Amino acid sequence: MKKGFTLLELLIVVVILGVLALIAAPALLNATDKSKDAAVKQNIASAASTLSGKFATEADTATAITATRTALAALGTVNPVTGTGSAYAAGATPTLGQVGISLGDDGLVAIQGSCKLATATECVKKVAPPTTAGSLTGLGGN
Repeated sequence: MKKGFTLLELLIVVVILGVLALIAAPALLNATDKSKDAAVKQNIASAASTLSGKFATEADTATAITATRTALAALGTVNPVTGTGSAYAAGATPTLGQVGISLGDDGLVAIQGSCKLATATECVKKVAPPTTAGSLTGLGGN
């Protein structure tokens, strides 16, 4: 009696492996794009944190936005999607993988990232500028 696998058994194993590869391939291909979007979202959070710090030291919102853009550009962070250029836009409008900061019509500062897979609402954070000291009644202000 000969030992070994028949051609049919080997063919079944190859078909099963092919089906598994078809199932796994799309998930693995999207993993890199998801990680790039996560990096953009992290850059949005960093910009919001930096902006909040600038609000504490700058007199008005426009000056705080300009100071934040300057501080973020000085970091030298590379665009996570393209791998080249800055991760932060010099102006209000970001290109793919960048984060831009602008003052909206609603009085809120919009920090918007240009993500690859995520929706536009997932890549935006709104920050309210601080109020004047006279309006902090009830919070220990004058």
